[in-house]
Amino acid sequence: MSYIKGFVIILLSTIFTFSSISSYQTFSVGFVDYSKVFMEYKETKRVQTEIKKRQETIEKLVENYKKKGISEKEINELRAKEERKLGDFVERAREEIRSRIKKEIERIAKSKNLSVVLEKRIKIWGGIDITQEVLKNLNK
Repeated sequence: MSYIKGFVIILLSTIFTFSSISSYQTFSVGFVDYSKVFMEYKETKRVQTEIKKRQETIEKLVENYKKKGISEKEINELRAKEERKLGDFVERAREEIRSRIKKEIERIAKSKNLSVVLEKRIKIWGGIDITQEVLKNLNK
């Protein structure tokens, strides 16, 4: 029985210690309009331009093969292969952009001592908007 009493005393003292420590910490919230940052980031715009160029190239290849009398089956295979390459490019670019945005958000959050940064759509009231600062830093 004394073992259980000792455990309960230690557990309670630990809980009270952590609760008193945590009451002294400040909790500040930031928010960011992630979709705005993503769409207005110059790298996103560059990638969109590259995607459009690659799509046009695929269409030109298809048209050239049609003019040469290549079968529809072969043309469809070519198109599928080129579209897979394009899809891989898009996925790599998207992940790279997301990574850069996340790193910048983290950097700004740490510099402002923000405890957490939320997506703007979740925000109801309060918090520090870091959207413009993230965009400005990314687009330097």
